[in-house]
Amino acid sequence: MPRDAFSAGVEPGGLYSRDEIGLLICYMLTGVDQPLPRQDVLDILVGGGMANLFEAGDVIDALVTHGSVTESGGVLAVSETGRTAAETLRSRIPYVLRDRSVKAAVQLLARRRSESETDITIEELPGGGCYVTCAIRDLNRPLMSVSLRVADAAQAQFVREQFLTNPSLIYRSLIAMLTGGAGVYREDKRIVIDLP
Repeated sequence: MPRDAFSAGVEPGGLYSRDEIGLLICYMLTGVDQPLPRQDVLDILVGGGMANLFEAGDVIDALVTHGSVTESGGVLAVSETGRTAAETLRSRIPYVLRDRSVKAAVQLLARRRSESETDITIEELPGGGCYVTCAIRDLNRPLMSVSLRVADAAQAQFVREQFLTNPSLIYRSLIAMLTGGAGVYREDKRIVIDLP
């Protein structure tokens, strides 16, 4: 494919053709099979070094104009035309980029789901330290809440990020430990939890 796109910010192996960028966008939207906000699509492509920011934005506009993608309220969805193009022409995009874009979109959706099902508050304490409360909701009712004191705001943010990475694993581990359903043992400097 001819290089007709800007290359600033594109990593080696990334896309330099507007057609390929468009195919990758359609492929990613087809792969996750649900709409994504425009900004998330741009963040995935640019953050992963797959395409230039300005080119990706222009390509999205062109996809919407040509009917391959629909946009409503800043949210993009692949149309049947875009889905067919992505499935038919996917071999024009390197497998590693197809795979990376879909995985990044799935991870982003999982993160958003975690954020919508959790409440995390960080309270700075007088004299230093923070109090972090992480809670999981189920159908808007509290399911689990855990609070702990940490040394500073940086550690509180780290706890927040770790909790959001996989709140269901933390919940399963805690329940298994409290009900005796998990094997817990020390291995060198690690604590190992064998979940049922």
